[in-house]
Amino acid sequence: MMNRLLIKMKMKKKMMLLLALLLTLFPTLQAKTALMIVAHGSPMESWRKPVLDLEPLVKQQVAAGKLKGIDIVKVALMEYTEPSVASMVKACEAEGADTIFALPIFIAPSGHTEEDLPNILGHKYNPYVREELAEENTEMVHTKTPIILGPTFYYSYVLENSMLDRIKTLSKDDANEAVIYLAHGDDERIGFWKEMLNNVDKFTKEHTKITYVDHALIEMGHDFGKELMPLLTKAAQKKKRIIVQGVYLTSDVKRMADRHKMQDVQKDLVKKTGVEIVYSPDGILPASTSRVVDWIVAQTKQWVESKR
Repeated sequence: MMNRLLIKMKMKKKMMLLLALLLTLFPTLQAKTALMIVAHGSPMESWRKPVLDLEPLVKQQVAAGKLKGIDIVKVALMEYTEPSVASMVKACEAEGADTIFALPIFIAPSGHTEEDLPNILGHKYNPYVREELAEENTEMVHTKTPIILGPTFYYSYVLENSMLDRIKTLSKDDANEAVIYLAHGDDERIGFWKEMLNNVDKFTKEHTKITYVDHALIEMGHDFGKELMPLLTKAAQKKKRIIVQGVYLTSDVKRMADRHKMQDVQKDLVKKTGVEIVYSPDGILPASTSRVVDWIVAQTKQWVESKR
């Protein structure tokens, strides 16, 4: 009888210890929601740093209670380098995520947001896209965890406000200045990019005294100067100072202009007209980091609230 009682007491003690252990583990067993901010990626550290710096800034917003419903925050890069999308999905799951909100910080809808990223996440299956991604050594995501893909900058005013910030910083005499915006574009979704640039043009005119605003979709390749010169020549006929601003996430047109020796390319135009041409040294990041963080918080809040 005594032995049975001792056995029961030992079993009860073990159960209490097991219950205490489970209670200490309970927070980690609770369902968690992750926010994964996704950017294109680049081999260049100068490109990656302002993007990766978004992670601690958004975590601060979560810690301050300004972004409720999010437990985990990660930044992932779609191509070229770590942290990759696949590795960050695994990291979210390792921390207990049962749902992931993937928010692409891309300018507008493009092949990257409509084909590459959905295929990487397993939302789409396009063998041709996947073959190209495989050639770039891009790892596909294999998971049962639900991943919801959010919108790009296009569906907000973050681009208009960021560009206005840059122009106001560079402007000296807005009534006598011209602005030329440059962006990469996407031939298959050209309508989105044209509308985006038209909106940025209009917003700049409405919030400054600048009356001449133009734009073009120009890649960073060897034809940069050749494609830009007609826009500069046209603007120089109307204004004495031209501001060239890139609608790029972290790249800047000053670096492009230097790379393509624009001072030499445009010297005849400058000599003939006396026009001053200013190339912006900033993209959206890091100059407008606070606006991007606000946008990330706002978009994520909307998604969190939509689940209720």
